[in-house]
Amino acid sequence: MSAKSPVVQDFLEGYERSRNSFDLGLIASQYPDACTFAGPAGAKITEKAAVLAAIPKGQALLASLGHKSTKLVSSTETRLDDHYTMVRTRFVWRFEKPAPADPIDVDVETMFILFIKDGAATIVFQQEHEDFFRALRARGVMP
Repeated sequence: MSAKSPVVQDFLEGYERSRNSFDLGLIASQYPDACTFAGPAGAKITEKAAVLAAIPKGQALLASLGHKSTKLVSSTETRLDDHYTMVRTRFVWRFEKPAPADPIDVDVETMFILFIKDGAATIVFQQEHEDFFRALRARGVMP
């Protein structure tokens, strides 16, 4: 991983932690009232309330699929100006099925545009390189 500013390092550590704990308070702190999500199917503006409302259902689905951990494995930071930074990341989501199945690691590339103010970063734009559920299907985690 490349060197990162302390605020971006804190953000990435919190993002990784939030994807392991599904802590709604932590997730809420990572998003403003509205942000843009983008992926292979296009982009949409999403309200923070909608993001938070989807977390319990998403957590239950991931648990049913054997989600064990999410780990940041690489990142690069590009400062855009005094308030905005672009961060390219790669996370590995680990899933474990009952034995004798081997664990399945799903690499997910995500790019963030972060707004930085008062020593804190929030996501204003999040772009997924591929559809997350399509990635889970392609790697045998989901039918």
